[in-house]
Amino acid sequence: MANGDSRKGVYSIKMKIRALVNPKKLLARFRLQTELYRYVTYVFFSTLLGLLAGLGAVLFHYLLDLSSNFFEDGNFASMLTIDARFIVLVPVIGALATASMTRLFPETARQKGVTSVIKSVLIHNGYIPFRVTLFHLVAPLISIGTGVPLGPEGPAAKIGSGLGSWMCQVLRLSQQEMKMYAAAGAGAAISAVFNAPIAGVFFSIEIILLNDIKNRVLGGFIIAAVVANLLSRAVLGDTSVFTIPPYHFPALWDYPVFLLLGVVCGAMCLLFFLLNNAGSRLIRDRLKIKNEFALLLPLSLLFGVVLLWYPELFGVGYGAMNDAINGSYEMGLVASLLALKIVFFALFLRAGAYGGLFAPALYIGVFTGLLFSGISNALFGLSTDPVLFSLVAMGGVLAGIHSMPLTAMMLVFELTNDYRLILPLMFVSVIAYLVVIYVNRGSLYTRELREDGINVAVYGESTLLSKIRVRDLKRVDFESVYTTTPFRKILPLLGDSGCNDIFVVDQNHALSGVISIRDIRHVLLSSDMADVLLAMDISSPAPVLTDGDTVAEALGRIEEYDIENIPVVESEESRVVTGMITRHDILKAYNRLLERSDRINL
Repeated sequence: MANGDSRKGVYSIKMKIRALVNPKKLLARFRLQTELYRYVTYVFFSTLLGLLAGLGAVLFHYLLDLSSNFFEDGNFASMLTIDARFIVLVPVIGALATASMTRLFPETARQKGVTSVIKSVLIHNGYIPFRVTLFHLVAPLISIGTGVPLGPEGPAAKIGSGLGSWMCQVLRLSQQEMKMYAAAGAGAAISAVFNAPIAGVFFSIEIILLNDIKNRVLGGFIIAAVVANLLSRAVLGDTSVFTIPPYHFPALWDYPVFLLLGVVCGAMCLLFFLLNNAGSRLIRDRLKIKNEFALLLPLSLLFGVVLLWYPELFGVGYGAMNDAINGSYEMGLVASLLALKIVFFALFLRAGAYGGLFAPALYIGVFTGLLFSGISNALFGLSTDPVLFSLVAMGGVLAGIHSMPLTAMMLVFELTNDYRLILPLMFVSVIAYLVVIYVNRGSLYTRELREDGINVAVYGESTLLSKIRVRDLKRVDFESVYTTTPFRKILPLLGDSGCNDIFVVDQNHALSGVISIRDIRHVLLSSDMADVLLAMDISSPAPVLTDGDTVAEALGRIEEYDIENIPVVESEESRVVTGMITRHDILKAYNRLLERSDRINL
C-alpha cells in the first residue's frame, strides 16, 4: 500500500513537472501574462517584412537594370548585328507584351499603381492576392525596360506591399496586422530602391495611410524600412542614385527666387495634370478607344521615333538626370526634353503602360530647375546655381505631383546627404504643394479615390464603423409633429427636445422633413411669421437610413449634409420613422471600437 502511494506520489510529481515544462502551455501562459510576446513578435514580423520587401525591391531593381542597359546603351544592336535605328521598335515590342498581359488578366491589370495599394489598405485591410504582386513585378519590368518613360518606384511599392500582405496570409496574422504590414512593405521598398529609409517611412505615412498614423504602426514602418535599406546596401552597395557636383551654398537673397521657383514647380505639376486629363478625355471620350493594343501600339511607335533624336527619354531616366545636373546639356535640349517628358509621361499613364510616377517627377523637377536657373540668369542678370536649383526643384515637383512635401524633402535630402539643402527644399516643396492643392482641391490619390466612390475624409472611421449597423445605435426617443402642426405648438417641443431636431411626418407617419433650431432662427425673430407658419413650411429635406445600413454610411451622410441627427425609417419606400441616429452616438461608438482595436493589437 505504501509502495502504491509512493508510486502515485512520484507520478503526480512527474505530471506537475510535465505541465510546468509543456511548451504549449508555457507559450499560452507567456502570451496571457506578459506583453513582451506581442512586442517580440512585432519586431520579428517587421524585420521579416523588411527582408522580404528589400529582396523584392532589389530583384526588381536588378532585372530592370539588365533590361534597360541592354536597350538603352545600344547593346542590343551590336549583339543582334542590326541597325541601331531599330530602337524605334523596342517600345512597340514592350507595348505588345504588356497589352497582351492586360488583355489576358484584366482584373489583375487594373490593380496597378500606388492608388491600388491605398485602396487595398483602406477597403480590404491590406489584402493583396499574391498573383497581383507577381503580375505587377513582371509587367512594369517589360514596360519600363523597353523604354516607357515611367518610374520603378510605384511598382516597387506595389511589390513591397504585396509581399507584406502575403507574409500575413501565410502566417495567418490578423486583418489589422495585414493592414499595417501591407503599408509598411510599400515604404520599405521605397527605402531599398532609393537608399532612403526616412523617405520610405514618410511615404508610408503620407501616401499609403493618408497621414493617419498611430505609434505602433510607426515602429513597424521604421523597422521594415531600416532592414530593407540595410539589405539593399549589402547587395547593391552604398551608392546614391545621383552624382552631385559641387554647388554654391544657398544665400539669403536666393529665397525670393526660391519662392518663384516653388510657384513654377507647382505650375509644372498642374501642366502635367492638365495633359493627363486631356489625354484621358481624348482617348476615352472623344476617340472612345478601349482596345489595349489600339491604345499602346501607336503611342509606343511614335515614342520610338522620337527616341531617334532624343534617346535621353528612354526608360527611367536616371542617367539623363545625372548628365543634366552635371551640365552636359544645352538649354535648348533641356527645354525640349522637359516638354517631351511631360507629354509622354501623361500619355503613357493614360494609355495603360505600367510604371510609377516618382522618377518622372524627379526628371521634370531636375529639368525645370535647370531651365528656370538658365532663364533667370539670362533675362534678369542673376547668378543662380543651376545645380542647386535643379536639386531643389526636384523636391518641389515631387511634392506637387504626389502631394507629399515631407517625403519629397527627405528623399532629396537623403539622395544628396547635404543638410544645407533642407531650408530651400522645405520652402520650395511646400510652395509647390500648396499651389497644387489650392488649384486641384486635393491630391492626385484622393482625387482618384473619390472617382472610385471612396470618401477619404472619413475612411479611417469607415473601416471600423462598417462593422456595426444602424439598428445597434438607433434611438427610439424622438419628437415628431404632423405637417399641419402650427409653429406655435412646435416651439415648446423644440425647447424640450434633447437633440434640437423634430421630425415632420404626414398622416401616414411617413417622413416629410426635419425642423432644426439652427434652420428657423429667422422665424423666431418675426412674431408675425410665427403665427401663420405650419410645420411643413419650415421643415427641410433630410437623408434617411434603415436599420440594415452601416454606421459608416450614416457618418458619411452626416458629413455630406452637415447635420447632427438622421432619421431611421422602416424602408426607403414607406419612410415611416422608427428612430434616429446621432453624430454624438456614432463618435462614442467609434472611440469604443478604436480602444478595443488598440488593446487587441498591442
